[in-house]
Amino acid sequence: MRGAQRRQWAARIVAVGLLLAVFHAAQPLWAQPSATPSAERSLEGLGPDQLLMFADHLLHDGEYFRAITEYRRFLFTYPADTRVAMVLFRIGQAFFRGESYAEALQTFQEVERRDPDGSYGQQARLWQGESLLRQAQYAAAEQIYTRFIDQTEQASLTPYAHYQRGWTFLYRRQWQEAARAWQRVSPDHQLYPAAQQLVSEAQAGERLPQKSPALAGFLSGVLPGSGQLYNGRRGDALLAFLLNGLFIAGAIEAIDHGELAVAGILSFFEAGWYVGNVYGAVNGAHKHNRHATETMLMQLEQRFRIPPPGERVSRSEIGLRISFGF
Repeated sequence: MRGAQRRQWAARIVAVGLLLAVFHAAQPLWAQPSATPSAERSLEGLGPDQLLMFADHLLHDGEYFRAITEYRRFLFTYPADTRVAMVLFRIGQAFFRGESYAEALQTFQEVERRDPDGSYGQQARLWQGESLLRQAQYAAAEQIYTRFIDQTEQASLTPYAHYQRGWTFLYRRQWQEAARAWQRVSPDHQLYPAAQQLVSEAQAGERLPQKSPALAGFLSGVLPGSGQLYNGRRGDALLAFLLNGLFIAGAIEAIDHGELAVAGILSFFEAGWYVGNVYGAVNGAHKHNRHATETMLMQLEQRFRIPPPGERVSRSEIGLRISFGF
């Protein structure tokens, strides 16, 4: 009995020793100070120029939210610096590139408040419009561009405002308004050739072939599946024709054999399929029209959309090459 107790005590001592050894070996892993404070201290020693260079480096490398942190560090450390508007503008760009468009919009509004008559304030107003466009707030973006055109004194940016204002109409399928906006781009501006092509595209968009939902529904009401065939959906047309035909044939056969209960059940299900067939034809026409319009818009975006002013980016487009910036 005593031998068993000794063995138990020996095992406990060994276990405690192992735990102490593991604790001693692992302690340096959490006891040593984190590298972050030292990195923070090294950044605190940077002057304003070096801090901006570091933030710009992060922005250009695509580390947008780290760049925002460093730009904000600059604003906190050097609030009276003459480059505050520029730094705020770059924070807005970082948010925009990081696809945080609501935060970008708020930042550009702050830039405009701080520098209403300066170059960054003027550009920030246009970036507000672009931020709203990316959020599909087309009417609000149009108001931004219209206000810019009416109030700005920086004539070099006005053609860009007309150009972007045209897109706000195009996205709302207001073809003629879009064409009129692009026609206001001055002939001596580098955007003029693209604007003229967009005028033609907008006028063609108004004549884009469309399917009539009413006609599609009528055809399917007369002959199930014919509305789907009108929409160019042959598989759906064949399915609708077969299902409705089978249910109608089954109901007629049941009536001929005097099985009125079976005929009633089949007629009930056929009524559902018939209504669904008509609704599917109408909905299919709407889908066809949306798809045709969205495909056209996507192709136009690939060819003619340009970066906002201040965003010096070269892009190879389909049918058009634009390198645009201020």
